[in-house]
Amino acid sequence: MTQVIGYRDAETGGSGWLVFDGLDCRIAAGGCRVQRGLTAGTLTMLAGRMTLKERLLGINVDGAKCGLDLDPRDPGKAAAVRRFLRFLRPHLATRFSMGCDMGTRWAELEGLARAEGIWSIKHAVKTGQGLSDDEFFARLRTLEAPLGMMTVGQRRAGHALAQAALAAAGLAGIPAPRCALQGFGNLGRAAAYSLAEEGVRITAVADEYGCVTDPAGLDVTRMLATRHGTPVPLTVPGAHRRPGAEVFDAPADVLLLAAGERAVSAERAARLRFPVVVVGANYGLSPEVERSLVGAGTLVVPDFVGGVGGSASMEALFGPARPPAPADVLDGLTAMMHQIMAHLAGVARQGGLSLRGAAEKVAAEAPVSPGDRPYGGSPYLAEISLARAVGGVR
Repeated sequence: MTQVIGYRDAETGGSGWLVFDGLDCRIAAGGCRVQRGLTAGTLTMLAGRMTLKERLLGINVDGAKCGLDLDPRDPGKAAAVRRFLRFLRPHLATRFSMGCDMGTRWAELEGLARAEGIWSIKHAVKTGQGLSDDEFFARLRTLEAPLGMMTVGQRRAGHALAQAALAAAGLAGIPAPRCALQGFGNLGRAAAYSLAEEGVRITAVADEYGCVTDPAGLDVTRMLATRHGTPVPLTVPGAHRRPGAEVFDAPADVLLLAAGERAVSAERAARLRFPVVVVGANYGLSPEVERSLVGAGTLVVPDFVGGVGGSASMEALFGPARPPAPADVLDGLTAMMHQIMAHLAGVARQGGLSLRGAAEKVAAEAPVSPGDRPYGGSPYLAEISLARAVGGVR
């Protein structure tokens, strides 16, 4: 059952919505989007996509999504989001576990919530997990802990996307993949960072402002040292401004889609030569384009698998019996993503399915116990715990 709760900003007249996809589990989780032209219908589809992610992970959480129809560059954005959070306060205190999404960032939302007197946009997790204040905040603070150039919270979704890409490359028989990255926002920057840490050569990065390429591998660390939001062509000193679409012609084995919906047109898809395409952004490929690529022999990791990192990180953070260290959260994500990909590959082989078909089958068959704690029940987390107990994880 889907519930759509409408909102009208008293100062601007702008619209917003909170959508619950399912009303059974103790909490429902999803991001807050700020996007010009956003509709309740779009948020409803995205909430359903969140439910797929939770079911894929095998955890007792429903999907949700909220957002404002507003240009994220609007100078009044912060005040508008704060008013929206004020409206959402009763839901944030009880059932809605909010994250960031297109047009928002974690620290931004947490800061505005605290200014509004809301402890955290994740406060519903405290209630759902039955945690004390000290237990809850001890874990939550882990997201703000620095781990290299970024915090755990900034890295988690992109790290999972990077690990999905590495796992997919392994399934395709590519042990040392070269990667091309479309998108350099929250998700793309974090994915680039984790890939660079793994020694992966990133040959192209693109955003809405253009593309930079280097067959020998870009200096990703230097690019990440620029301020978040810097146009990609300006992150590489002396780079020529090239059209963003050039990323689709880059010399690479894996294409990661980390920004925007329907990033690849049908015409462009017919010319793609990447053996692997990994989708992190919601609806990064249209169904028609995805089917075309799969039919041509491309290994496609669908968005609700490549983009599962936010949900998976909550399982890695709140699922273990003891609060994990910052590095443990990312290590847990690494292990979970490789186990998920291996499981889906096995289901796909056995049933003659695509990875999407396998993921949808796993999600549809996942048992749900609405009355149980939201986190701690994922079979992938249980396997990690067992592996640690007997001597090691991947």
